[in-house]
Amino acid sequence: MTITLTLIKPLIIESVKNETFLSGQVQKAADGKLIVAAYHEQAGDDTYQERLLMRGLYTALEELKTYLSDYLSTSGFSSADNSIDSSQDGDNILIHLSVSERFNKGYTQSLARLSSKYIEDSMLVDWWKPVNEKQSALYAQFLERDLAAIRRCFNKTAPAVPTVPYTTSLQVTGTAIELAPSEEATVTYILSDGAIDDIEATVENKSIVTIGRSEQGFTVTGQRRGHTYIQLYSRHNEELTRTIHIFVTDHS
Repeated sequence: MTITLTLIKPLIIESVKNETFLSGQVQKAADGKLIVAAYHEQAGDDTYQERLLMRGLYTALEELKTYLSDYLSTSGFSSADNSIDSSQDGDNILIHLSVSERFNKGYTQSLARLSSKYIEDSMLVDWWKPVNEKQSALYAQFLERDLAAIRRCFNKTAPAVPTVPYTTSLQVTGTAIELAPSEEATVTYILSDGAIDDIEATVENKSIVTIGRSEQGFTVTGQRRGHTYIQLYSRHNEELTRTIHIFVTDHS
């Protein structure tokens, strides 16, 4: 199945700018001499800074796609069989993922938010690298945490119970059978169309009759005079039972 992650580009850019702004404010508060340095370290709206941020965003996006590809489903039949793709719809970046049928869809929104967080932290690693190695290293650690959380989103749901076409109906011919000792009678039954035959039979008193499977259903053989019951039932559906009354008499 395919899921789509929606990442809002303006929010990613704003988050990165807010992070750099906060760091700059902390530096200025700690040492007034760092006002100029803090100014240049803060990501603003200058054209060249916007270009740097956009470059970092799309680089991080492509890196993220390579990490996500480890958890995707693909038939591998052709090179055009893409398990991951991205597109843009206005200010939204859309990541389309082909995932296992057992992917827990409840994690789709979490995966989108964590993916945005990964891109933000990756952009901050690149932003700080030329000017503040310590800050860059800090956000690099955040990246590892982001990836660990992303991996947990791909925990699979439990395997689905296979659908096995056992019968949903059971019809028998008649509700009573009369026969003599040593005489045989055949009990036939009808199942739902295309169903697997899982019907078994039991007899209440085996000294009166015995029962065994035959090509047509079950064969009942009289043993001695008396009456008893046989029951046909489905091994996989306890509600499907049918009872037949058996009379063994000297009717001849």
